[in-house]
Amino acid sequence: MQITGRMDPKGQANWAVAYPTIGIILLGGISDPMRRRPLHLSAGIAYTSDDGRTMVRTRLFYASPRRGTVNGAEIDASSPRSPFRLIDRYAKYIDGAERVSFESENVNVISGSSDGAAAAFGLCLSSASGGSLSLAEMEDDLRMISESVGRSLFGGLTITDPDKGLRTERLLDARDFSQYRIIACRFSEKRNPSDAIHSSVVRNSGYQKRVESTREKGRTLRELAASRDIEGIFELAMGDTDEYHRLVEASGVHVITDGMRALMSRVRELRREVWCTYIVTGGTNVFVPARKGDVPELVSALEPMCSGVEVLRVAGPPHFSGPS
Repeated sequence: MQITGRMDPKGQANWAVAYPTIGIILLGGISDPMRRRPLHLSAGIAYTSDDGRTMVRTRLFYASPRRGTVNGAEIDASSPRSPFRLIDRYAKYIDGAERVSFESENVNVISGSSDGAAAAFGLCLSSASGGSLSLAEMEDDLRMISESVGRSLFGGLTITDPDKGLRTERLLDARDFSQYRIIACRFSEKRNPSDAIHSSVVRNSGYQKRVESTREKGRTLRELAASRDIEGIFELAMGDTDEYHRLVEASGVHVITDGMRALMSRVRELRREVWCTYIVTGGTNVFVPARKGDVPELVSALEPMCSGVEVLRVAGPPHFSGPS
């Protein structure tokens, strides 16, 4: 039996759909492995593929014994990031909470899937509670699944500022980015776990300087968003990528491979002829924002340098979809 609170006319279960994310002001450093509260200001966007098929889907249902799967694999219920911890936390709002199970799957996700998974799970919990639990109220608890979940909870361009209480704020909607696309250039190397980055950078002597830098970038980002300066936003993201990865590498963690570095160098060359930037988060991908009309030219130039490309666009907040 499904319990998301959304049924199609035939009584079949609907899925909560949320979108994965890409950092704009990148996050490095969290409070602890359990609560996962960000230690400094960060910002990001939710994304999907140009055809809208990239997403994370989640549904809740009853089962005895209860079970949870992510991409078909059973999850460890005792993990600090287990969604069962949130089901138990909110049990008084959900009928039959002791039997609530979940299923989550990534669909064509390149990076940032945990944000989407946490947001989709949050939408399911909100619906299962009959609306007693709002997504905004649950954001801090949903960080136990993913520290930057707010990016997916609200969609578009968002900012999260610990100095303002950690509530994520949406600065721009997805439609504000309609004339831009992001070329995701994939590489085949295995990524470093995000916790390896979070635990390493906070011990670096330059970390406090990074914290101050993100505050300043946050102020600039708000100004750019207010004037709808999309290219300025992605220029800021490129500068932040360079700063962030200098700190990460100085902390003993290496994300950018030789192949990724070569592609980034090529982007800098292409910038002499066509506007584009790059973003590298914690995975082995280089994201290249560009004007929509320039995408074919850039794909032709960059595709031979990586394992494959996907054209992305900025996406909105979570929603319910029909049954699969």
